[in-house]
Amino acid sequence: MKLLKKFPKLENFNFINFYMDTQRQIRFGELIRSLLSECLLKEDFYDEQINPSSITISFVKMSKDLKIANIYFMPLGGKNKFNVLDNLNKKKFIFQKFLSRAKLQSKFTPKLNFFLDDTFDEAEKIEKLLLDKKVLRDTKNVWKTRLD
Repeated sequence: MKLLKKFPKLENFNFINFYMDTQRQIRFGELIRSLLSECLLKEDFYDEQINPSSITISFVKMSKDLKIANIYFMPLGGKNKFNVLDNLNKKKFIFQKFLSRAKLQSKFTPKLNFFLDDTFDEAEKIEKLLLDKKVLRDTKNVWKTRLD
């Protein structure tokens, strides 16, 4: 609610619809994700810097009109992630072509944008914070008071 005090125009903004994807977006995103994973294994990228077996596609976020697909991925071990990002964005026409041949139940093939998935890094930071001695001490005190 602090946001509403700073930005009063946000009162009428519907936060639930802003963050929630429709069932159609989720289903189509999962279909695109599986097809892209298949494409990584089958297609030849003519580039030694892209090792298709070491790329994990975490999730695909579709736009409301299903015309844009934002693909979040992470290379195995997080090595050379910026090089892989540049190369995938340069070679996205291969993925577009593969999707167009896949006979999607759609009028169009979505445009692809590749992004690094930083959820693994964020989860690691949170885990390190939770394992800190001071935090462990505080959480033990909280559980003791709740159990009493």
